Amino acid sequence: MTPADEGVELVDPEDGSALLSRDGPSAASDAGVRLPASGDVTFLERRAFGAPLWAWAQLAAAVLAISTAGIAFDRLPEVPPLRLASWRMQATSAVLLVGARREWRAADAPARDFALRRDTLAKLAVSGVCLGVHFGLWVAGLQSTSLSHSLLLVSCTPLFLAFGALALGFAVSRGELAGAALGVGGVALVAFDARRASGLERVTWRGDVLSLGAAVAIIGYMHIGSELRKTMPLFLYAFPVTATSAAFSSFAAVVVGEPLSVATRGAETVVLGDVFGWALAWPPRVLWRRFAVVAYLALGPGLIGHTGYNAVLRHVTPLVVSTALTLEPALGSALGYFLGVADAPGAQTLLGGAAVVCAVATVIVASARRHQGERGER
Repeated sequence: MTPADEGVELVDPEDGSALLSRDGPSAASDAGVRLPASGDVTFLERRAFGAPLWAWAQLAAAVLAISTAGIAFDRLPEVPPLRLASWRMQATSAVLLVGARREWRAADAPARDFALRRDTLAKLAVSGVCLGVHFGLWVAGLQSTSLSHSLLLVSCTPLFLAFGALALGFAVSRGELAGAALGVGGVALVAFDARRASGLERVTWRGDVLSLGAAVAIIGYMHIGSELRKTMPLFLYAFPVTATSAAFSSFAAVVVGEPLSVATRGAETVVLGDVFGWALAWPPRVLWRRFAVVAYLALGPGLIGHTGYNAVLRHVTPLVVSTALTLEPALGSALGYFLGVADAPGAQTLLGGAAVVCAVATVIVASARRHQGERGER
């Protein structure tokens, strides 16, 4: 029995458009659409919960890669945080430039015209600034308040997305709202368990507000990405956004007066470097250590992480992606323990991690059901 006989919906793996409806092949054939043979759809192109399996696998890899960022950042404790964040964005931009050049050469005239439209360039710039503001506010908040408060508040993006969608009149199901709330609750358990373990951190209103601002700032980045990625190739979108973010972070580091240039350690003078300190440092052992860490930040959390979830925004909603990223505190704690750079997670962390996993599943299922219902109504 063929998929057509069973009334199963086949979709185009490129854009997700229906090639075969549940009512059978007549509608598609009448429209002159060529139906692919059953062997044309690979395993990873099969759909689950409204998106291809490869998109869910890429989202999982992105979350895992982003969860390692904190461990990598800790390898360079002598570098001020804003400066280190700007170095990461610079290196990531260099990696993305390779893909952007290839996509630009392969793009047809309409695609190039769209990328160079004034409104497109404006959206790319705003998206990059939002990403830069997110990192700037989050790092500043992290320096001013406890780690637990900062992690909790910067992870409130799903709530802002859900309630913001409600305020703007967009459809959000109760399941999505419940999952987002559960995810934030799970992050709270994880974060406050980390605070209980250390007991050495201070909490300030300034740091808390900055961390909340970081959670809000990332919404613009995610929504613009969701819109532009429907028509723009991945690297042609990601490169200008990341380059803008790098420029903004570098500028912010100068504005706040992060140090630089030269530091003396005993009889040794270490050249830290300013804007491009990850590639310009002395002595060589300092340069190679920094280059290795920043290169990993570019390829791991940068390319696989942030660029990876930009890729899946074409197939899943920003709310799903944002809620999936609430796994970061739990995964980061577990990875830190297994790598020997952090204590074993406590019972509260394990409970919070379980709550976050349940929240991710709830939002994914609720979002897929809502979108299926909306397509059915049309």
